[in-house]
Amino acid sequence: MLRVRFHTDESTMSMSRILIRRVATLALLVTPVAFAGGIQSLEQFYEQVSSLEARFEQTQVNEDGDVMQQASGIFLLDRPNRFRWEYRKPYEQVIASDGDTFRFYDVDLEQVTIRDVDQSLQATPAVLLAGGASLEDEFSLSAGREDEEIDWVTLTPRSDQSDFRAIRIGLDGQRPVRMELDDQLGQTTRIRFFDIRTNKALGGERFSLAIPDGVEIVDGRRAAEN
Repeated sequence: MLRVRFHTDESTMSMSRILIRRVATLALLVTPVAFAGGIQSLEQFYEQVSSLEARFEQTQVNEDGDVMQQASGIFLLDRPNRFRWEYRKPYEQVIASDGDTFRFYDVDLEQVTIRDVDQSLQATPAVLLAGGASLEDEFSLSAGREDEEIDWVTLTPRSDQSDFRAIRIGLDGQRPVRMELDDQLGQTTRIRFFDIRTNKALGGERFSLAIPDGVEIVDGRRAAEN
């Protein structure tokens, strides 16, 4: 059983890049729990959706509601552990897992970080939409607000060491269309998914990452350390 641990390495990135990386990995965890309302919609998503492809727009605001950062890109998911979260604007970053290996490629820094998948899921608030961990161990769940025909689920971390005070997932039927993440600094990151396609065949090559020549490689896999 994969477990999620809340830890972020902030030594080599600016605060904006750190947030991007945390949120990207936050797109992928959760196990079905049989509650009513939005949580029931979330349960249906995990039971009935095996793959997902979508575009996303991401906005970060401060505690006063002022926009601090905006980004956009694409998200691919193929259960249980294959995903690709690709930022295309304002700068390029790719977070990809082929099911065995996790790769994070920062185009501007010309650096690729490689880890085993289970290492990455343990080291980040990871993978909120891919499945694999028990939510009840890490979060207190409650049905959230209903607006614009969207059902919301609120996830409150049980640990006071979490990077986030609360995480909200908004679903339209069995499709996740919104995410909101409140961090410990009073900032909120809002993600909107659109052009969503579910249960379509996604080729395995879309979850691999070709490493360009000349790029620095930071290999943190266990085999590389031995």
